Amino acid sequence: MSKKQKTALLILVILVFLLLIAVGGYIFILNRYPLRYQESIVEYAGKYELDPYFVCSIIWTESKFAPDVKSDRGAVGLMQIMPQTGEWIAGKLKEDFSLEDLEDPAINIRYGCWYLHFLSERLGGDRDLVAAAYNAGHNRVESWLEDPKYSADGTSLDKIPFEETKTYVERTRASYKIYQLCYRLEK
Repeated sequence: MSKKQKTALLILVILVFLLLIAVGGYIFILNRYPLRYQESIVEYAGKYELDPYFVCSIIWTESKFAPDVKSDRGAVGLMQIMPQTGEWIAGKLKEDFSLEDLEDPAINIRYGCWYLHFLSERLGGDRDLVAAAYNAGHNRVESWLEDPKYSADGTSLDKIPFEETKTYVERTRASYKIYQLCYRLEK
């Protein structure tokens, strides 16, 4: 084998190795950031004027797409809806409610999307504010916006006083970008 052939073979081996690393990394990311219930996500994101990637980021941050998750505080399902919030949403939608409804992925996504829309309307559509409110409650976020320690302009948060909420917003931001890069969701 000539020196030219050895060099070409070495380059080919390196390229194949790099390709395998890239494919392996992509598969790792897809496993870490799954997309399930796409039909419901797209349907209810569209119905409630939401970005489906944002809905995915909330679901991932809340439950990593595990439909049977229950938190220590009592939140249920993919979007980790508290039973009293689910009952309130059902009332707003003029529907009967049972706790088991929150365990149904389609209902959980529908209720979660309705609630995200509600928060978006209250908070001017800002994804970070909506994510913070989904985690800490809209009353808290609205009070932070009124406090110059946390918001210089009253429309965005310069500082989030709860570490859990700050981390939650950062996770939704990061997972939002990953879902945008890895998946194609029809809007």
